Amino acid sequence: MEVSEHTKNLLIIEKNEQICQEIRSIVADLYHITEISDIFDALSFLSQNKDSVSAVLFGVSNFSKEGKDFLNEIKNDIRLSSIPLLLITEELETPEEAELLAMGVLDCIHKPFHREAVRQRIANAIRLKDSLSFHEVERMLKELPSNIYLKDSEGRYVFCTHYWHHLDKSDDPNWTIRGKTDAEIRKDKENAAEAMKADMNIIQTGKGTAYTIEINEDGIQEFFEVIKEPFKNEQGKTIGIIGLINQVTEYEQMKRKLEEIVRTDELTGLYSRYYFEEYLKTIQRKDMYPICVISADCDGLKNINDTYGHLVGDEYIRMASLLFRMVLPEEGVAFRTGGDEFIILLPSTPEEIAQGYLDQMREREKLFQIRGKRLSVSLGMSSIKSREDSAEECIAVSDMNMYSEKRKKKENRCS
Repeated sequence: MEVSEHTKNLLIIEKNEQICQEIRSIVADLYHITEISDIFDALSFLSQNKDSVSAVLFGVSNFSKEGKDFLNEIKNDIRLSSIPLLLITEELETPEEAELLAMGVLDCIHKPFHREAVRQRIANAIRLKDSLSFHEVERMLKELPSNIYLKDSEGRYVFCTHYWHHLDKSDDPNWTIRGKTDAEIRKDKENAAEAMKADMNIIQTGKGTAYTIEINEDGIQEFFEVIKEPFKNEQGKTIGIIGLINQVTEYEQMKRKLEEIVRTDELTGLYSRYYFEEYLKTIQRKDMYPICVISADCDGLKNINDTYGHLVGDEYIRMASLLFRMVLPEEGVAFRTGGDEFIILLPSTPEEIAQGYLDQMREREKLFQIRGKRLSVSLGMSSIKSREDSAEECIAVSDMNMYSEKRKKKENRCS
């Protein structure tokens, strides 16, 4: 037997026909009623109609071992436990009533049956089960690995499903996070201040945010993904924050490792062409002008490759990278942008200072040689003086100056 999912349905489990008739006369205009006297038939009916039964009225006359088994079956079945149970009894107080209430019965309907009271008790029970209790929700959320929390409009925790070891006193079983702010409980006060700043911005703007934080404690690096959204009342006013914290250390470390691989040139250990564009944007945003640009290119590499092979040619390219590391200051950054082509960026460096580094490179390249062939690198320079200058044009100028030096070297060798 099945009932419609679109109708409010009551199941009455009662052997006394008189009681069934009285209940029916009170609520028949509100609910579709199914009456079953046998406990096992009732359980079968509920299993088939679990999504359509709004409430179960359980007669105290069913107080027996079978009746207790029936209630335990419902209590322990997550599909059925959300259906509210109400006890029907002819007496005001019975010993069985207390035991049944302890087994999950929500409310009792006593004789004499008052029409409005019965209707309201059933409605209240349905409403209560439809909106799971706060503690039930909190208990269920604790089963998830993510830390889910709720804060009020002042950034104070209403609940938090997991305590993490970055909190003061989180290992105290009697300690609670409720009513406390991040500033009061976090060991890392700088991260706590950032968290509260983000919270207040959400309260004021009603817009959520997401970010990743890094925590280094006791030599352990950890990363946490934080997602925060405004919690609003029925009128649309932001009254709190609902948040989610995920442990993403393994993902973030792998991501950073991959980024390091991508931005590093495998042969020389310098930065790659891929990273060049990103780094240039970074120092331009920071307004680190003037930015001196040095273009560099190995001389005679084709001849070395043709004579000794590409492995020796690779070593020649590595020698050039060692030369740059030997001469460049800490703020200087070198990139391998092609086979034997390099670009060096010197942020906040005037041309006259950069010229000194070029002179040192030309002097110290004499220290490097392979198979009797001395290292020779042609160099050219230009400067990005302000945000208005085109970086591409300045790089083109440094390339042009580098190729000019390369031509002069060839002319000198030929003369």
